[in-house]
Amino acid sequence: MAALLAGIIENEHKGREGSVEQSRAMKLISLLIFAVFVSATSAFAHSPYFGQREKVVLPEFGEVEFAILFGDAIIFANPSQVIVFDSEGHLLAATPLSDGLIIRCNRANDGQSCGAYDAVRGLVYQPDFDQWERGRTIVEDGRPSGDAYPEHIDITYGFIGRPATFAEKITFEFAGIAQAPGSTLFAIFWWFLALAPMARLFWRWRSNDWKIKPVRFSGVLVVFWSVTVFLAMAFLAVFFLLYAPYSVLFFLFVFSLGGTVAFVVTRPWSKLAANPRP
Repeated sequence: MAALLAGIIENEHKGREGSVEQSRAMKLISLLIFAVFVSATSAFAHSPYFGQREKVVLPEFGEVEFAILFGDAIIFANPSQVIVFDSEGHLLAATPLSDGLIIRCNRANDGQSCGAYDAVRGLVYQPDFDQWERGRTIVEDGRPSGDAYPEHIDITYGFIGRPATFAEKITFEFAGIAQAPGSTLFAIFWWFLALAPMARLFWRWRSNDWKIKPVRFSGVLVVFWSVTVFLAMAFLAVFFLLYAPYSVLFFLFVFSLGGTVAFVVTRPWSKLAANPRP
C-alpha cells in the first residue's frame, strides 16, 4: 500500500528545501514526544492537592467551597473526588472517586450551587443537601490536610449520581476547557502535528490527479515516515490517557480541530488556485 501511495508525492518531493522542512518537523515532533514521555513517567510521591476550586454561598451553609481533591497514584492518573467544605475547613460532602472530574457552578440570581461531572464515566453528581453534615477537618491553611488522600479517607456522601444527558456533557466539557485552555491547546497542537504529514500526502495525491504512479523509493520513504509519525503520536496519546484520562467528546473535539487545522495549513493554496480541480 505504501508503494502505491508513494507515486502521488514524487513531483513534490524534490530538492533540498523539502528535505530541510521534513528534518525540522521531525526534530519538533521528536522533542514533543520526549517531553510527554518524560512528564508521564517522572512521577514522585506528593501530598494531596486541590485542582479546580469554586466558592458559592448557600442559604443553609453560608460560604462553601467545591474543590477537586487529588491523591497520589505514583504512576498513573491521580485518584480524585469533589469535596465540599465550609469556611472553617470542615468537610460537608464528597463524591465517589474518579480519574476525571469537572465542576460547573450556577450563580444565578435565584440561587447558587455547583455540580460535578465524571468525564470518564459520563456521570453527573448533584448535591443532596439533606445528607450534608459537618465532618472532619479536610482543609488547613487553605490546603488539604496532610492525610486527606481521597483513596485512603474513603468518605462518600452528600451527592446523588446519575447518567449525564448529552446537553450536560457538552456544557461540562466546555466548562472543563475553559478551566484548562492550555491543556486543550496542547492537545489540538498534538493532533495537528500527528495529522499534518498525512494531510500533505492527501494534497499531493489530489494535485497529482489522484494518480498513484510512478512509484519510487524516495516516495515510499516519505509515506513510511508520515504513517510512522502518526502511529507513534497516536500510541503516545493512548499512553498519556493513562496518566490524564479524558472523555470521548474531548478527544473528538481536539482530534477534529487539530485535523482541520492540519489540512488547512498543509493545503497548497497557490498551486490549487493556479490549477483548479472540477
